Amino acid sequence: MTDLDTDAMQSIGDLASRIVGGLSQERQWDGKTITEPGVYSGITLDQYHQKRDLLDGPSISKSALKWLLPAYGGSPKAFWGRWAWNPDHVRQNSTKAMDFGKAAHALLLGDEVFSAKFAVRPEKAPDGRNWNANNSSCAAWMDEHKHLTVITSDQIERIKRIAEDAQNYPLIQMGVLNGRVERSMFWKDEETGIWLRSRPDAMPNADGVFADLKTASKFDEDFLERQIFDAGYFLQAAMTRMICRSLGIPFETFVLVYVLNDDVPDTAHVEISAHDIDRGERVIRWCLNTIRHCLDADNWPGARPFAGGERHIQMKPWAKSRLDDFLDHQDQIAQQEAA
Repeated sequence: MTDLDTDAMQSIGDLASRIVGGLSQERQWDGKTITEPGVYSGITLDQYHQKRDLLDGPSISKSALKWLLPAYGGSPKAFWGRWAWNPDHVRQNSTKAMDFGKAAHALLLGDEVFSAKFAVRPEKAPDGRNWNANNSSCAAWMDEHKHLTVITSDQIERIKRIAEDAQNYPLIQMGVLNGRVERSMFWKDEETGIWLRSRPDAMPNADGVFADLKTASKFDEDFLERQIFDAGYFLQAAMTRMICRSLGIPFETFVLVYVLNDDVPDTAHVEISAHDIDRGERVIRWCLNTIRHCLDADNWPGARPFAGGERHIQMKPWAKSRLDDFLDHQDQIAQQEAA
């Protein structure tokens, strides 16, 4: 008879207890203001991002934090002007890349009813001519569908090719993107009273492996590493881990599943370093404390580059070297001519 590893059995029991504890907090949103932390279904993406009274106090998700952080050129003023908690905030305009990404999510993950959020632009104008934005019938069609995200038939075909490639990727076949979709996770930070929000693409049922689908224009490693910072993916992973820890939900790692936006599609995945997730938690803590201070003081100061002018601004070393090399060469020529 094979001996059972009692330590392993205990760890499995602990894991099962954590899973049951986390799942027991999932509930169907009743349309009222949320006052209890947990995992909620029935909240649309627009409600998650824009409904000011969704929670009983101010809340943040990773998407707005870049406007606060000086490392991104942000400031409290830039953050407040775009924060949904501010009733007079500026709404961000969507870009073609964002529209493509949202459509890819809807079709690949099935996390939204496609026809309720998107419209496919006809190849021909309603009056039969070639599509032209200056055509009055085209303008009328766009105005009729202004409440939807409009994409082209070419984009739909590309997304289909991307989906076919992704379906053959081993990790996806193993179910890394399977789980509960359209779940929103909320937890109120005890220190600041500010809610943290996260909305995973697919919330894992048991293994604690959170995965998020991303579109990328290229797969070279330098670009993907820069994206971890530029797109704030490390903040997304950190916020998810903080909420999971507080709700007692297993969190093991955060995986980015990339699909290549190209005529020849490709699929790849990367796992965000635990050290970068740790770094993200430190950043989020700084953001929470800064937002709390600004709320209490009712003051949202703007950016203060170079310590508000107390430090002199200088050219970058490469620019100095380029100019100095040129001037030194000119001095040498002048000395030769003088001799």
